[in-house]
Amino acid sequence: MRAVILAGRGQAEPRTGATLIRLAAHCRKAGIASIVAAGFLQHQRPFLSEVLEQCIARGAREAVIVPYTLSLAKEDWVDLERTVQRARQTYPHLALRVAEALGHHRALIEVLIQRVIEADYVAAHHMHHGRIAWPGWHKQRAIGLLIVGKRLPDIPAPLEEAITTCCPTATRYTAVRFYAADQDRETLESSLEALIEQGCHAIIVAPYALEQCGMMVPFIERAIACVSAKYPEVTIIQAEPLAYDRRLITAIADRVRAALDVS
Repeated sequence: MRAVILAGRGQAEPRTGATLIRLAAHCRKAGIASIVAAGFLQHQRPFLSEVLEQCIARGAREAVIVPYTLSLAKEDWVDLERTVQRARQTYPHLALRVAEALGHHRALIEVLIQRVIEADYVAAHHMHHGRIAWPGWHKQRAIGLLIVGKRLPDIPAPLEEAITTCCPTATRYTAVRFYAADQDRETLESSLEALIEQGCHAIIVAPYALEQCGMMVPFIERAIACVSAKYPEVTIIQAEPLAYDRRLITAIADRVRAALDVS
């Protein structure tokens, strides 16, 4: 019997992790494997080691771990490898494989584009700040778009092409920029100001993140507040993170398939 385990990094905030657990349940309903469960590397329970033990107790003889992250940082790889090596020593009969992280799958890019469109549509139809209104839904070259990731590997190379050529509302974005928080060449504030210097008076900041948690949200909110105070004539909104979307099930299924094909 095969088990698929979605492995999240885990966050100190108690409200995080709900998306991962919900996604595991939907993957199970979709028939990705006989057993689909979710576990965390740290901070939250159930821990990945506990979930592995539970899967084996339920009859699993094969397991594929799918890192539920855009890209694994070095410290996350260390935690994951430590857990995997311990499991292989404890359960030598278990065929255990680790799949690729989710970040470069096309489905995640599609979800990000949808989040941008959703934020744009809502703002275009409902946002009015006194004399400042969001550009009309059919107005072209009116909006700056800033994609924000935690680290450079989080931002896949095909993302810019997808936004500028395949996004249904691509003609609305006069400029598209990408910001990775681990780069020290510029701040998020300076990236926003660069869009303003290009003539953007309406800007969407879209976090390329699986969940709205950790340091990214306050990090983005502080930057928006700072720039908005400096440029009151500019309207800046924030799109929702990727969060739950059924397309993530496709990404997970593909990662599992690829891990099994390698073996």
